[in-house]
Parts: sequence; structure tokens; C-alpha cells
Amino acid sequence: MKPGLPLLLILATLLPANLNGQKELMDTILADTAFTGTSYSFCFADAITGEIIFSHDAERNLSSASVMKLYPTSVALSLLGPCYRYSTTLCIAGDFNSKRGILDGDVIIIGGGDPALGSEYFREHYGDVTGTWVKALKKAGVRRIRGRVAAAESIYDYSPVPDGWAWGDLGYSYGAGVYDININDNKFRIFVTGKSEGEPAVIDSAEVYGCGIKLTNSLISSGRSNRSDIYTAPFSSTVTVTGTVPADSSIAMRTSIPDPPLALLTMLDAAMRAAGIDITDKPGADRVSLDGRKVLIINEIDSPPLADIIKVTNHESVNMYAEAIRKHLGYEILGKGTFSAGSEVIRHFLDSIGCEPYEAVMLDGSGLSSNNNISALMTVRLLVHMYNSNVAGPFVSSLPMGAVSGTMKNYFVDEMFKGRVVAKTGTITSAKSFAGYFTTNSGRRIAFTTFANGFTVPSRMITDNMERIVREIILKY
Repeated sequence: MKPGLPLLLILATLLPANLNGQKELMDTILADTAFTGTSYSFCFADAITGEIIFSHDAERNLSSASVMKLYPTSVALSLLGPCYRYSTTLCIAGDFNSKRGILDGDVIIIGGGDPALGSEYFREHYGDVTGTWVKALKKAGVRRIRGRVAAAESIYDYSPVPDGWAWGDLGYSYGAGVYDININDNKFRIFVTGKSEGEPAVIDSAEVYGCGIKLTNSLISSGRSNRSDIYTAPFSSTVTVTGTVPADSSIAMRTSIPDPPLALLTMLDAAMRAAGIDITDKPGADRVSLDGRKVLIINEIDSPPLADIIKVTNHESVNMYAEAIRKHLGYEILGKGTFSAGSEVIRHFLDSIGCEPYEAVMLDGSGLSSNNNISALMTVRLLVHMYNSNVAGPFVSSLPMGAVSGTMKNYFVDEMFKGRVVAKTGTITSAKSFAGYFTTNSGRRIAFTTFANGFTVPSRMITDNMERIVREIILKY
């Protein structure tokens, strides 16, 4: 798939006459002074043959936003398989007197990296996680624990967020970190009521996933818009909320859990005590070793198939899932539970299919970092490969459909285009992207990627231009 000639020569050779209108449209967009300073990069190719049918500055590296999620999700489907499942284990470690129901030891959660454990996206699959574990403990005859609820040593390192993420993003649900033990997508809601104009706002309550976290409130009631900020850091015990919230109204602030393993331990501890199980000590953030201890497995919870998790990742653009998948690739393939190991796996895979990944800057696997730099050409090469792979079905179905689902629901809404485009979208400050597939009026299947960076106009003006180009190819190719 690597071009053997300079890209412009390829385009001059392959550009069919019926796409001349496409070039004219591109020239019109570039000439519009409203978009001065905007960098565009487009690439369109036949999804089966890989033949490039139209492109503009396709080799330029630009910030990709959430199109970056296509990289860890495609590689994980290819290397781990769509049926792969994570597993989280509950065990007891120590001396257990089954007749008296007394454990001289600890109840321990062994994390397997499941990013979706207890997620609202998979409510029917998981049910009540802590409730399930309490029932399993009682069935095993555990009545008293001369120890505590604890977490086993992590299969990952202790760097939950990528280096490329901004500090200001970490407090929000979209900035949640990755741990070997995750719960509820590592987020919780804080319920706030704005009072009269200029008065302090009040925190009414917080979801149970935020149990044990100290909430520092500096919110002021003002105006009609939510202009609040949330600050926390991995392994912190505090969350600070500041700024303004709408006066005389109530809102929910979606916040990242600073220490998800400890949050789950605390929830399980409370559920066990409520069920009448006596526990001597309180849970702590430190990890415990299972080496040399008597271990009895009480319960194992398997995740949904990886294909289902990836579909949510791409449909709902869940940053934490994408980063968890990247880190787990490092753990499973290289035996190293780090982001860098996961990126190494992704780069080797891309290199093996001719994507030239060493020309790109890939600081995360989700696109939240504004400093990622990849090209439309490389992304289209990946899309073409995936379309012809043995996991094409689950990969293509993981992409939301225009005017129908996920983050594509508000795009390509005209009846004649509805359902004809499936793509991953991406949006961060001054960066907008699409990448996926569509079918032309002649029946050809096209893989495409569009990037725009550095714009100062509303992002909808940028996406309108991107849609115009895709529509032109759908109608005339």
C-alpha cells in the first residue's frame, strides 16, 4: 500500500475525470478567507484495493482528536480477537476456618484490567458487582474477617494517565485514568444546586463511587451557563470544584474517580458490613502480595467480549476505554502493563501493514492530547487493511453511523445520505476529524479520513465542509 511515486504524481495519474468537481470544491474551500490559517488533510481510497481516488495534503501530520481511537481498537481486535474477555477475581487469602466462618487474612480483589467493570453501558452484563461478591462470600461461609478488604499487586504500572494529557482535563469524566481495577468507567457525579445570583452554590450529594473523597466547593451561582472547573489527580483523596454554575437550577458534574481501586474496595467493605460480615480493619490504598499465602478464589467476573467494549469505545468515544485497551496490549503482547509498551505494540502492527508509524507522533491512544500528529494517508491505509481483514465485521460495526448512532447521529442527516457513512469522529480545541467508510452511488466502498486543524470559526463550519466533500464523492464517484 505504500506509494511508489510522490503523492502528487499518484493523484495526477489516478484522479478520475468524474472527481474534477471534487477538486473544484476543495479549491473553493481553501480560497474561503473565513478559514484562513486552517490546515486541511484529506484522503479517500477504494476500501478493497487501496487505490487513492482523491486527496489533499494527505501526508501532513495533524492533530487527530478522537480518530486516534481507531489505532488501539483496530490493533486489539486484530491481535487479541473480538471474543477476548478481561477477568476480575475475588479471593480470600490467609487461614480460613470454614466451620466457624472466620478468615485470618484478607478479602482481595485481583484486577485484570477490565475497563468496563460495573459500567452503565453494560449494566445488564455486570449487575451489582459488590452485591454479587457479598453473596459469593456468604455462600462460601465467610462471617468474620480478621483483616481487611484489599487489592492485589497491580498487573500495570502506577501511571494511570498518559503523559500527553493536560492537567486541566484530569478532573473531568473524559480525563479518567486507567487502572488494573476500574469501576463505573472511573467516574462519578456530583449533584449541585445553584442558588440566587452571586450566592455560593451547594453540593447536595455525590454518587457512591465517590465515597471517601473530600469535596472542596468554591462554586458560585451565576448566569445560565455551566462554567465550572473540576480539579483532582490520580490517587488523590480530594476533588475541588470551582467556577460558576447556573443560578436557581440544579446540575450534575461528571467527575473522574481519583483512585478507582480504593473506591471499589470501600464500596465492597461497606456492602459486606451491611450484610453482617464482621471486618476488623478498614481498606487502604496500598497493594498486597499473594506470594506464600493460602488463596481461595471466591468469584470471577468476566467482561463482555472485547468487540462489545470496542463498539462502545468508538460509538461513545470513551477515552478511558481506548487508553485501557492500549495499556492492555502492552501487558498481553509484551508482558509490560505500560502505555509505552502498548504504543510499541501498535507501532509494530502498523509497520507490518505498511503504515509507516514512525513518521507519526502518537502520545496517547484516545486523541485527548492535542499534541498527537498523524496523517490522513496513514489512517486510510489502516482503514483499508481493516476492511480486508478477518475482523472487518466487528471493526466496521464499531463505528457509529451517520444520522443514526453515537457521535455520528447529527451528521449526514439528509435522507439520501442517512446510514451511508460510518465513521469515528474527533473534536478537541481547534481540531476536527472524521475517519471511516461510505458507499458511493455506483456501489464502491470508500475508506476516508479528513482532518482540520488551527481553525478559529465554529467547528460546525468545518464539519459542514467535510460533509460537502464526502457528499460530492458519494454522488459522483
